Amino acid sequence: MTAEQHMTGRPHTYLFQPGLWTADGVYYDQLEKPHVQSGELLVEHSPDVWTIDSRMNVSGDDRRDFVSRYVVTPFREGVSYTEWKSHTGGPEPVYGLFVVVQESILMPWQTQSGQFWGQEVLSSLSPDEYLSRGFAFIKDRKAYSWAVRLTRQTGG
Repeated sequence: MTAEQHMTGRPHTYLFQPGLWTADGVYYDQLEKPHVQSGELLVEHSPDVWTIDSRMNVSGDDRRDFVSRYVVTPFREGVSYTEWKSHTGGPEPVYGLFVVVQESILMPWQTQSGQFWGQEVLSSLSPDEYLSRGFAFIKDRKAYSWAVRLTRQTGG
């Protein structure tokens, strides 16, 4: 059984197939104030590395743009997890895992110092739709969280 079919019998499309995804939803700041969040994620594959170029925008008075490039080690046959590294513009890179569990792809992550850390869960609704739920902490306090729907535009 391949990683993208782990425990479900059906393949995941996000991450496992190249393509362009749009994101729309809500970003919650550290005070729990909601903001509109939207963006795009481009998944690309080469034989030795997969990449995800992510551009997310948060609207409102405290407008923020998040630009990230994830460098992903491709999944090995029969293994349901792999590693990734990202540069988000902060002082240190972010390291994480993609772990496939049934209809979900779990993404625990942290910086090398452990000062910035979080979790994201991507749940498959259909081959063309995922729900993304996650949070980020700085030390022991919440920095932000989000609830976003990803919709596949191209690929597969």
